Amino acid sequence: MGGYGSGRPRERTPVEDCHVLPVGLLQRDKKFVGWASGQLIWTVNGEKVASIGYEADCMTADAWLRLQYTMTQTGEAVDYRVRLTTTPLPWGGVRWAFLCPNLACGRACRKLYLPPGGRYFACRLCYRLTYTSAQEAHKWDGFENKIERFLAKHAAKHPLA
Repeated sequence: MGGYGSGRPRERTPVEDCHVLPVGLLQRDKKFVGWASGQLIWTVNGEKVASIGYEADCMTADAWLRLQYTMTQTGEAVDYRVRLTTTPLPWGGVRWAFLCPNLACGRACRKLYLPPGGRYFACRLCYRLTYTSAQEAHKWDGFENKIERFLAKHAAKHPLA
């Protein structure tokens, strides 16, 4: 009893419920060349739901991205830097990545997430985020096993001719 996957599923926030800050979008828009600033806006059905101001300094070896936003629930202003790193590409150029701002983590990642109720952007592992598809992947496994056992049991009693 109580094997793998049994019991109540763990409640984890899916990444689809979070604000996502992708480094690839900033790199594609040439925000990591020298010094840049601007604003990112999140929309749902064309309506603005959140925005964040940023500055990027990529002229030194200690490149960083400064994030500035106001928490909707509390009105608190949040202002901090996220360190950046690069990986050389075989055909030339570099691929940018964030270093997770969580001091206990610091891993290089291509996306940072701000879940509902969160204060700082951090990597998916720090917030223990999951994907909706991963939560639904084995939703029916137990049901399928019951049907297979039922069919196997009744097929022995009633063989098809």
